[in-house]
Amino acid sequence: MAQQATGTSTNILGLVNSTIELPTMPEVLLKLNDVMGRADASAADVAKVVSADPAVSTNMLRIVNSAYYGLQVRVSSVSLAISVMGFNMTKKVALKAAVFSSFGKRRDKIQHFDPAAFWRHAVFAGVAARTLAGASSTFKDMHPEDAYIAGLLHDIGKIILMEKAAPKYLAMLRKSVQTARAEAEVELEDFGFTHADVGSVLAIKWSLPEDLAIAIRYHHSPAKDPFHRSLSSLIHLADSLAWRAGTPSTVGTQLPTFDHEVHAATGLDPAKVEELLPQIHEDFAASELPW
Repeated sequence: MAQQATGTSTNILGLVNSTIELPTMPEVLLKLNDVMGRADASAADVAKVVSADPAVSTNMLRIVNSAYYGLQVRVSSVSLAISVMGFNMTKKVALKAAVFSSFGKRRDKIQHFDPAAFWRHAVFAGVAARTLAGASSTFKDMHPEDAYIAGLLHDIGKIILMEKAAPKYLAMLRKSVQTARAEAEVELEDFGFTHADVGSVLAIKWSLPEDLAIAIRYHHSPAKDPFHRSLSSLIHLADSLAWRAGTPSTVGTQLPTFDHEVHAATGLDPAKVEELLPQIHEDFAASELPW
């Protein structure tokens, strides 16, 4: 099963790469990977890289001074912030900031794609994934920020298709709306792959964790995930909650089919999910959107 899935992944990788020109990894992430890969790297070394990117340094100081860390004194030094947060968290903050810098620019709504609505959906799914993961023992070893990033990036393939193949992607959206068929089904028909495949290939190209790349690919079909079904199920559930909350990623399109088996895979029954909804909505309302 794993061997077959790997072969299919290789085919998808080649197909996406030959069709869509995917963005290269942002410079700040490349430099952080290089610096953090050195055994003798210090917080000061990492701070030099972070300080050169205003979006990353601003996000880092905001997070380290948030209630999450509960510090008694305000931190205004990037180097100290990195010491408090650690290298792993620094990379996660840099990734979020880099994604918003690369893809979060203001753009006008075009037919069935509204960039502002897309990012509202992405952030809601990220917040939902973080809250859901924190309430389940299935994810006890996962950092909450990892769940957030998985939710945030699950549909990144859509915005790449919009940026790199806009006419064909918009035609696909119109077809999806007019025929009342799921986007992924029409994408497969028109492109030969789906937005989930595109997002997964981007994650691979950016050297993001393997479980994240796999969860992005299978977030619409977690039962087919041969490797990390719990995480793809979590993202499937978070994505569904975002649509239910009136924050869809595309305009006028069909609500994605829901796989009820994700409740068992995530260790979260429907009653528990409903109980968590007020907290998810509260956290989403308090979140800082890209604009």
